[in-house]
Amino acid sequence: MLLCLLAACSSSSSASETKNAPPKELVCDGVAKATPNRGNPGARKAAQQGLGFLTSASRAWTEEHRCFGCHVQGVTMEALAVGMHHQYDVGVKEIDETAKALELGVTAGGRVTGAAFEGQAWARYDTWINANHGDQLLAYAQELTTVQAQDGSVPDDDARLPVTGGTMHTTYQAMQTWRQAFARTADDKWLTPMRKAEGYLARQAADWSTNSDVYLQHVNFALLGLVAAGVGPGEASAQRLQKILLARQHADGGWGLTSDASDALATGQTLYALRLAGHGDGEAAIDRGTAWLLQHQGKDGAWRTITSSQHGAEKGEAMWAVLGLVAMDVTSVAVNGVIDGQHVAPTMAITVEARDNQAGGVAKVEMFLDDRPMAGACAGTLAYVWSTAGLQEGKHTIDVVATNTRAQTSRRRFEVYAGNTYLTDLGTRFDEARQTTEIGVRNIALAATGKVGLAIFATDGDGHRTAQVFAATQPGTPGAMTFAWNGVGTDGKPQAKGRYIAELSFLDGKGAAVQKTETVFVQDTEAAQRAQFGEIEGNLSFEASGADSANTELELVDAMGTVVQRVHTTEKGNYRFKAVGKGGYKIRAKKPGFQAKEADVMAAPASKPSKADLKLE
Repeated sequence: MLLCLLAACSSSSSASETKNAPPKELVCDGVAKATPNRGNPGARKAAQQGLGFLTSASRAWTEEHRCFGCHVQGVTMEALAVGMHHQYDVGVKEIDETAKALELGVTAGGRVTGAAFEGQAWARYDTWINANHGDQLLAYAQELTTVQAQDGSVPDDDARLPVTGGTMHTTYQAMQTWRQAFARTADDKWLTPMRKAEGYLARQAADWSTNSDVYLQHVNFALLGLVAAGVGPGEASAQRLQKILLARQHADGGWGLTSDASDALATGQTLYALRLAGHGDGEAAIDRGTAWLLQHQGKDGAWRTITSSQHGAEKGEAMWAVLGLVAMDVTSVAVNGVIDGQHVAPTMAITVEARDNQAGGVAKVEMFLDDRPMAGACAGTLAYVWSTAGLQEGKHTIDVVATNTRAQTSRRRFEVYAGNTYLTDLGTRFDEARQTTEIGVRNIALAATGKVGLAIFATDGDGHRTAQVFAATQPGTPGAMTFAWNGVGTDGKPQAKGRYIAELSFLDGKGAAVQKTETVFVQDTEAAQRAQFGEIEGNLSFEASGADSANTELELVDAMGTVVQRVHTTEKGNYRFKAVGKGGYKIRAKKPGFQAKEADVMAAPASKPSKADLKLE
C-alpha cells in the first residue's frame, strides 16, 4: 500500500522470527585473526587528560565557593558519566565528589537554568553509573514540568553565553531529564512534556538552512534535544540540523561560536551532537574535528580558546571538548546499511567495521536482533544480508557489538520498525492547572500523509473499555503530535472523573486504520489516581547476563484470564501498569526466542506500587 511504499517497510506476518536462522553465539579461538589497531589512541589519551583537568578544577571550585555552579559540577558529571560508559579511567572518588556537590542544590544563578543543569547531570548519572540518585533525578524532572511553557519550551532564566546557552539549551536538558525519568520509572507521564518540547524545537528549527546565520549552539541543542526525544537521524528535522552543522565546519577542521575562528567549546559540542545523531569515527568531518581538539589541548588537559566574563568558563569549554572526545569508545564501530529509527526494507545489506582505539585490535564483531544472535565474524569487519520477510510488525532492536582482544565490548543499538508501525511513544499526563489530559505521540512516517485519530473510551470496574465518549483527528504530520482532552464528551457534556482508554489510530488516505495503539489513563489528579487505583512496576532482565531486556511486551492478566493492559519495557528494562483495579493479577513477559515468564502480584490503591521483577531464560 501507499504507506508501505513511503516508508520502505517490509511485508509483515504473524511470524515472530526472520527466515534467517540465527546462528549460535559466536566463539572465536585465539586472536590470530584480530584486526590490527587502526583507531585513534591519541584521542582517548587526550580525553583522559581532559577528564583529569575537569575533575581537579571542579574539586577546587567547589572547595573555594561551597555552592552549586551549574557549569562546573553539572557539566563535569556528564563528562564523567559518559567517560565511565565508554570505559575511560574514571574513579569512584571523583564521581562521589561531584555527586556531593550536585546535592548542594541550586544555590546560585537562575532557578530554571540550575534545575535544567541538575536534571541533565542526574540523568547522565542514572543512565551510565547507577540508580542511587533516582530521587534527585525525578525531583528535578518534576520541577522542570512545572516551568515548561505551553509552547513546549523551558525558558532559560540565566542565559550567560557561551556556557549557559539560552532556552534551546535548557529545553534540551529538560528533555534529557524526562527521557531518563521515563527509562527509570516506565511512567508515560514523562513522555508528554517531551513531545511538547520536541514540537517546540522542531518549529524553531523549521526555517533554518545552511544559509542561516543562526547561533551554532542553538543548532547543536536543537539536534541534541531531538535525539533525546527519540528522533531518528534519518528524519527530516534531524537531517536538516546535521546538514547545517556539517556546513559550518571550518577549513581547519574545527567549529566556532563565531564564523571567523574555531574554538574548543563549539568543536567539542558539535562533535558530541553529531556523534549522538549517528555520525562516528572514520567520517571525514568527525576525524578532522577530533584532530583539531587534539592540536589545541594544553599540557594541563584544558583548552583555552575562548574568552568570557563568566567565571569558570574554561571549565565549560573543557567540558564540551571532553564530551566531543569521550564519546569515542574503546572501539569505534561504524555501521552502514541501517539507520536508527528507520522502517526496514525487504532486504538490507549491513556492513560493520570496528576500529580499536587502544593497542590490541578487534577480536570479533557480532549482531543481535532483539537480543538473539543474528550474525558474527571473528574479525574487525562483518557483512550481512538481512532478509526481513516474516519479521513481526512493530519495533525491533539491532545491537552491533565489537569485542577487542582485552575482552572489552563496545555497542551500538539501532531501533527499527517493521510493517505499518508509525505511532510510537504514546504517553498521557494530567495538567492539574488546566484540568486537561495531554496525550502525546510520535509519528515516524516519512511524509505527511493520512490522519491520526484519537478515540477515548470509558471503562467498567474491571478496566475493560465500554462506550466511546470523545473523538478527534489531526493531519498525519511527522514528528511530535499532541492531543488534549478536557473531560467533555463529543456530545458537549462533562464526563465523570476516572479511568479511560485513549486509542490512537493511523489512518490512510481513505480513512482506513492501518495501526492502532492505546493506553490507560485517569482523567484526574495523580493524588486521586493513587487513591482510587493501584500500580504495578518492575524490571525485566536476562538470567544469564543480568542485562536489561528492552522493548519487551508484558501483559497484565486478571483473575478471569483476560489481558487488561499491555506495555513494553523501557531501554532500562523497566515496566509499569497504571490505573489498576484492586485485586490479584498475573504479569506475563513474552519475548521470541526466550521462555515466557509469569509472576503473581496484588494491586491495591492508596499504597506504593506493587513490584514484580522477572528474568528471562
